[in-house]
Amino acid sequence: MKGKRSWLAALMARTNTACGILSGIALLMMMGAGTADILTTNLNWVGLTSRPIAGAFEFIGTMMVISVFLGVSLAQSRREHIQVEMVVHMLPPRGQRAAEAWHYLLGAIFFTLIAWASWPGALHSFRVGEFAAGLINYPIWPARMFLAFGTSLVAAQCALDLLGVFWSRFRAGKSAHDEIPTV
Repeated sequence: MKGKRSWLAALMARTNTACGILSGIALLMMMGAGTADILTTNLNWVGLTSRPIAGAFEFIGTMMVISVFLGVSLAQSRREHIQVEMVVHMLPPRGQRAAEAWHYLLGAIFFTLIAWASWPGALHSFRVGEFAAGLINYPIWPARMFLAFGTSLVAAQCALDLLGVFWSRFRAGKSAHDEIPTV
């Protein structure tokens, strides 16, 4: 029987889904900009002048940050990261649960440290309007803000997953101890 989800777990699920969609859109935009840049750079094969798109490199870099850091939390909530569980599956159920809790605790600490270190730089970058100088002045601050937001979201998801090990209403997806056969 599935218990009632907490409002926090439901909010995280909706946020992760929205960020996952934005991540996919950023990936499509990155591919479109890359394709357009390659085609315009190599137009001499059809007899036209070759010119790269100004700012395409910086745009692709920003879209990559958005694509990666907004998608990680959704993957975490769905348990779709690569995991090596050879040893964990040999542990008794309590050991598996402890390993899962340890995994989420370390993830929460790791991503909290990244978020904690990236927010001051992101806010400073936003305040000063940081940009990459080139043919066009391309703003860098959006990528820094998405990195800080994305790592904060993953840290929150890991913390929620840690709560889910102990209380089922916080569980976002399948966990290792859900697969343990009952005797």
